[in-house]
Amino acid sequence: MSSNQEQSPAAVAAAVASCRLRKQQRRRLAAFDFDHTIVSQNTDTVVRDLLPTEVTSAKVNELVENDCWTEYMAEVFRLLHEQQVSEARIRDTIRGIPEVPGFVRLIKHLAKRLHYDLIIISDSNSVFIDEWLRAHNLADCFVAIFTNPAEFDASGRLMVRAHHQQSDCKLSASNLCKGRVLEHFVIEQDLRRSIRYDHVFYVGDGNNDICPVLRQRACDFACARKGFAMEKHLLRNRSKLKLRAQLLIWKSGFDLMDQMLALPQLKTPQVQGDGDQPDQDADTDGKVPEVARRASAVAGPTKSPN
Repeated sequence: MSSNQEQSPAAVAAAVASCRLRKQQRRRLAAFDFDHTIVSQNTDTVVRDLLPTEVTSAKVNELVENDCWTEYMAEVFRLLHEQQVSEARIRDTIRGIPEVPGFVRLIKHLAKRLHYDLIIISDSNSVFIDEWLRAHNLADCFVAIFTNPAEFDASGRLMVRAHHQQSDCKLSASNLCKGRVLEHFVIEQDLRRSIRYDHVFYVGDGNNDICPVLRQRACDFACARKGFAMEKHLLRNRSKLKLRAQLLIWKSGFDLMDQMLALPQLKTPQVQGDGDQPDQDADTDGKVPEVARRASAVAGPTKSPN
């Protein structure tokens, strides 16, 4: 081999490490909806209410009636821009939405004390979710966020597009099947990072949270907010839906944390299959790098967060 073809010792070591089979890691996953689950209101409607009442047009209302929520919000954002509602005001409004009581504590405890992998699957958008998480010092708690990609353009107008397009799942909106996202994430964590989840918790409140819990296993947990559509639908149709996951009904983050900590299945510590060797694709704390995590909002459910 000529000198210009020789590899550095570091490059050789990296190549050897990449060829070594990783030992499987056994972990636990908590997947969260966002609106009315982590935050106490619907982020879209809170921002929509910045519009003067008389500005909402028949065209906008028609989009809602035709179940085109993403297109509806795109038109709302256009009208907000037309009414000179600034980016700063929109961001301030999002930061001011209260948490569902106890959820900031729950998220920090699961991520930092119990070392769960946490993800968000939401029909909100990446701007709203990132803004709120940063304001509450939670951004580093999540390994991936799956939502509708959004950004402010050069003129200050918020632009949003669908996370994906689907027509197979009748339980979900055309722009986001949460069940497909959850399923693909779990599979790719296993195939690409050798992470196997012993238990998956899905935490939500609405009808669009039904699909992911119907794809859960008997060792998983469907966590439905008391008094909201998800709980009512599951209880009314539990035998018909053939829900395999164990159902937890929660009122607050404090209540949910108490229920989770009391589960006998979770009394034993997680077994880390890779010993003391950190995952080379992750930061030293085991989390997916920040740039990759942000990309997951745009990439779609078939992409790995790393």
